[in-house]
Amino acid sequence: MTERPSPVVAADQHAQVSGCDVQFVDVFKVLGKRWNGMIIVALMQRPARFGELAKMIPGITDGILSDRLRELMAASLVERQLADGPSTAVLYRLTPVGEDLRQAFHELREWAARNNLGELCR
Repeated sequence: MTERPSPVVAADQHAQVSGCDVQFVDVFKVLGKRWNGMIIVALMQRPARFGELAKMIPGITDGILSDRLRELMAASLVERQLADGPSTAVLYRLTPVGEDLRQAFHELREWAARNNLGELCR
């Protein structure tokens, strides 16, 4: 009996397959991290202050939100902008690179709906 190779591939082995796969692994290091997708979806609705974002994403703590916003800014997906007005307020908004994810997120939502993947569809 011939033994079949395991379909499970370690991340470091997978990254050696091709340059395109390396980019895909890097994308999921950011987008696959818990809360990052929800932050991006919230900011697709509108730019928001920190406190507004925290309310838009039930269950996220201030510390995690702060960490994730820093990561998303480092990945050039989110930017901080000073809001107009008498008080100094900071708005978080998607960069053009972050906005470019809109179609991909729409397609993921459609895929989830077609495949009855629960909360993602609602």
